[in-house]
Amino acid sequence: MRSQIIQRDSKLVGDELIEKFISGDKKVLKYINSFYNKENIIKHSENRSKNFSKEQRQILVKSLQKQYSKIEISKKTLKNISSLLEPNTFCITTGHQINLFSGPLMVIYKIAQVISISNQLNSDSDNFKYVPVLWIATEDHDFEEISEINLNQKKIKWEINSNNLPVGEIEINNFKNVLRDYKDSIIDYNFKENIEEIIDNSYKEGDTLSISTLKFINSLFSEHGLIIIDANKKDLKSLFTDQLKNEIDNFSCKEKTSSQISQLKKDFESFRAQVNPSDINFFKLTDKGRKRIRYDKKLYNVDDENSYNKDEILNLIDKSPELFSPNAIMRPLYQEIVLPNVCYVGGPNELRYWMQLKTYFDDNKVQFPILKLRNSAYIIDSKISKKIKNSGIEINYFIGELNELIKYKIDNISSMKVNFDSLRSNLSSQFDELRKVSYKTDKSFEGALNAQEKKQKKGIDDLEKKLHRAEKKNHEAEIESIRSIHSYLHPTNINQERYLNFGNFYSSKGPSFINYIVEKISIMDDKILIIDLED
Repeated sequence: MRSQIIQRDSKLVGDELIEKFISGDKKVLKYINSFYNKENIIKHSENRSKNFSKEQRQILVKSLQKQYSKIEISKKTLKNISSLLEPNTFCITTGHQINLFSGPLMVIYKIAQVISISNQLNSDSDNFKYVPVLWIATEDHDFEEISEINLNQKKIKWEINSNNLPVGEIEINNFKNVLRDYKDSIIDYNFKENIEEIIDNSYKEGDTLSISTLKFINSLFSEHGLIIIDANKKDLKSLFTDQLKNEIDNFSCKEKTSSQISQLKKDFESFRAQVNPSDINFFKLTDKGRKRIRYDKKLYNVDDENSYNKDEILNLIDKSPELFSPNAIMRPLYQEIVLPNVCYVGGPNELRYWMQLKTYFDDNKVQFPILKLRNSAYIIDSKISKKIKNSGIEINYFIGELNELIKYKIDNISSMKVNFDSLRSNLSSQFDELRKVSYKTDKSFEGALNAQEKKQKKGIDDLEKKLHRAEKKNHEAEIESIRSIHSYLHPTNINQERYLNFGNFYSSKGPSFINYIVEKISIMDDKILIIDLED
């Protein structure tokens, strides 16, 4: 395998907020703790050691040991779990919803990045230890969203009725067809038997999806010391009762996040809220699934169930915290209550919604973590690598929009070398000169000048489009090759990392595929990793 690092195009980042975040603009500081660097991590760790108790650590470790009790665990992961008892050990965390067979590639990249960051920090620090953590969102109820994956141009779907249960509680039943389809879709490379063995050992009839996911990801990353946590546990939720009761007493989440969203919209014109708060931002877990709690006339109404007055629901929180489940906007606070975390690694959308929460964290006197933008990666095989070389175009151009890519290619192969941008610029200059003369002669000419300028610019635009159509026809084979490369990197017009599962790449390279990503994934925010599977 080979790799190269390319610069992230600012146009691919997203909105102004994330661009400012990447550049370290001070305008972003009021929405975060501090920007990621070694010095800030150390400072954050020092502060975190003062506000994360010994009791919290003991409850966390005991829960993790119980979760891992029935699966094979590496010495490194076991050591990392035990080290969480120490006051100088902290987490580098990422999170994702449960997915079949780890889901899209970006999940692999996120995990690899927290491992990479932990390794880097541990090599630079004698005073603190950092462990990589994956938080699996087992309490989500949107089964439809996670019930399918894409592998080898085939969609694999688990067709069952989830009964609105938290996805982690769904049992592995009626799963034989899913296993068969997944295995059949894996190309028969050198390590196909290896991944099939991992699958068979992970997805057992009667296990929950949470347990199966733990087994599967652990098999891939355990040797790197990754800790996987399912926080839908009574002992962990007992740590969160004060925050749940604050939600009942003060509607804290809605008040604070709504205010911060309004401020973000003022500071960043393009900002759109990722998650909007409700009156009550946690659910009740019932026999009928995960049910919303609605506040109305001093009563807390649970969908399809009982209503509670304030005292009743507060007592229930104290007595049975496991019956309550934070929603997406409240989950980050729960995470930071449970984990001695100092850094969260997430995608652009995740970071946007974390930045909605800083004042909410402050209100609950919980330390806000340092945020880190996850890195992107693209994987190419020998066939695509050869096509890229033959195209004469650098791979970074293939990361962008297809139309821009085709335009770039045509501009470079056209037999008719015309710089249309220069033509437009010259035209604007000429009309500016005419405008100066018209002001001295008769200002009423301005309207006619503007209309003529608009007409001539449209003429240039039309000529450019006609030329491009003609050139595309003349170079149809080359353009089609470019389309196929772009489609490989953006299947169904979605970035490869958001669409493809890792199965075939693992079948080709085995554990070295995972190890290579961990080794090569950059911790810089403005880079993209390109992995060429060709030896």
